[in-house]
Amino acid sequence: MIDLHCDTIMQLINHPDKGDLMNNCWKIDIEKLKRGGYYLQDFALFVELDHEADPYARYEAMRQVFAKQMELYSPYIRHVKSYDEYEACRRDGVLGALLSVEEGGVFGGSLEKLKKAYDDGVRLITISWNFPNGLSYPHGPEYEGKGLTKAGVAFVEYMEELGIMVDCSHLNDAGMFQLVDMMKKPLIASHSNARALTPHTRNLTDEQIRSIAEKGGIIGLNFAQAFLGESRVSQIRDMVRHTMHIYQVGGSDVLALGTDFDGIRPDTEIENAADVPRLFTSLAEAGLPEEAIEKMAWRNAERVMKEWLA
Repeated sequence: MIDLHCDTIMQLINHPDKGDLMNNCWKIDIEKLKRGGYYLQDFALFVELDHEADPYARYEAMRQVFAKQMELYSPYIRHVKSYDEYEACRRDGVLGALLSVEEGGVFGGSLEKLKKAYDDGVRLITISWNFPNGLSYPHGPEYEGKGLTKAGVAFVEYMEELGIMVDCSHLNDAGMFQLVDMMKKPLIASHSNARALTPHTRNLTDEQIRSIAEKGGIIGLNFAQAFLGESRVSQIRDMVRHTMHIYQVGGSDVLALGTDFDGIRPDTEIENAADVPRLFTSLAEAGLPEEAIEKMAWRNAERVMKEWLA
């Protein structure tokens, strides 16, 4: 499997007494990823702009935690910065780790800081989170019709030039369609579901699903209860419903995983990363073809990484 989004680094920096990347009390660690059959896990560095006096300093602190864990457990997991490095991990039977940033606003619109992030190994950036950030506007009716700012357009263009994947999860509708129009490479929604089934502005409309699919992009299924349904905890049956809807609207090539593990509340029926194969068993029982399940599990994400990562 390839998972396009988790918040495990946030948990490690906030709760250093509860374990590290090898073994912890959260949903994702190396041992769980190995048991789940993962090829690669994306680790997001999430910074909440309104809660940080210096968002860039928080980003740097989280990046250093990630780097330390990669160094400490290098026999088991490697920071992947190119497609060749990903293939080497596959060949060597080692987990791959992709580094991403969830909140493009941490860079303050600075292209110099964006280049440094690339040099430090960041290969995916979620443009928005839940606040206006100088680059874009987040989901929500109060931001309807507002696209990327001038600085945001320059930021995305430089991301595409560098080879940092552009993630539209959390972005508002106008900004998402602007990305579709301006980008040459596939657009990613790393952790989003179907708005037709759960009418949350964080989810994607059918038009958006089709637009991402036509762009050659992918949509990572989010395990968060608020984006799935009305159950008290995130249910596999709701994950299946959203997957089947996205498949019917956008086809098999748009399917992917973006669990949002270690960043979502409340709990999930799927216990942790080692338990994710239960989803694919349920999808097969629901009639999703074996080829589509394989594409969702890893092939589609692998294809997009190959196109983006030099």
